[in-house]
Amino acid sequence: MPGKPPSKLRGNAPNSAKTPIFIYTIFPMAMYQNQPEAVIYIAPGNENPGNKNVAANYKLISERFQEAGIPFFYLPDLLTDKHFARIMDYHHPYLGNDFLQKNLTRTAKNPVLIYVSAELDAVRPFELRTPPEEITKEQLSKEIDNILAGIRAQHVQDNEIRYKRGTESIRVESIDEPFSLYDDAQANLADISFLKEAFKLPKDLRKSIEEIAEAGYLRKLIEYLEDIEKKNRKFSRLKITSDYKIYLMDYGMKEIRMSPLPKALYLLFLHHPEGILFKELPRYRTELMNIYRQLSMRENPDQAAESIRRMTDPYDNSVNEKCSMIRAAFLKVIADDLAGQYYITGYRGEPKRILLNRELVIQEQ
Repeated sequence: MPGKPPSKLRGNAPNSAKTPIFIYTIFPMAMYQNQPEAVIYIAPGNENPGNKNVAANYKLISERFQEAGIPFFYLPDLLTDKHFARIMDYHHPYLGNDFLQKNLTRTAKNPVLIYVSAELDAVRPFELRTPPEEITKEQLSKEIDNILAGIRAQHVQDNEIRYKRGTESIRVESIDEPFSLYDDAQANLADISFLKEAFKLPKDLRKSIEEIAEAGYLRKLIEYLEDIEKKNRKFSRLKITSDYKIYLMDYGMKEIRMSPLPKALYLLFLHHPEGILFKELPRYRTELMNIYRQLSMRENPDQAAESIRRMTDPYDNSVNEKCSMIRAAFLKVIADDLAGQYYITGYRGEPKRILLNRELVIQEQ
């Protein structure tokens, strides 16, 4: 797992009583969905008098930030942007569709321009020194100068930190896999290749995930709003229906679709929270066959038995292929930082298991 990111930079965040923020669109805008940074205008109150003045000077504000290579827009445009909705649904399904509309509050009396940067891992609110309803074009231009100076200073600080890190004489690298003290003679091919083979993804799914990941400032903005609302990442309950369909109940009842063989393997591991060593898979052959028979009776019995035999053979890659399918099934609907609780994982030489707290598993009879 990557290291913990640097602390969030709050900048000149106002410190007044909590006031609901009502943000509405003045101009329809195209989303700069993959830009690494952006400046967003946010104003408190339903009919903030400064909004009209900002609207009147919108072209000036937008052009000044665009000259610096930073897009400027109003937050409500995100609510109708399909890419933003896709990011919310994939990375933050526990927030719900109405999170921004109903729950957006922050400590602010006056309108602010928020600078969001995914590259710098920074969200910095700049409160306008002159009330927007009274601000002239000259004052507004000076305000933008101050904001751009603050943004440039942030970039300089970040580059200095990177330079210091890059000139360290000793380089420390993380190890993906801890050393395991076990008898190599007992090793098996499936276990040895698990971290490589079980984490492969189909090309089309990998491309889709990369497209969602290219969210730039959007992801950072969501994290910022999530932090304001004190929302914590929530793992969904996993429901298995009587006909063995699998749903993430608290993520909008998203269905996890698998073919019978990987689903049978998944249910086997779900029934064993202590985990299973791959070298001991042959012991679970009968149990796995019983589960598979409940899922599918279409396959020829001899073919089914052969498929189960291969899947429980420690020297066959079949089990890793099915683990890869299971992981892909979850990553089709939720991000890896959530999905990692649901698919099969584990280190070499150790039992493979599903990390999810079994109190979150609901199985119909």
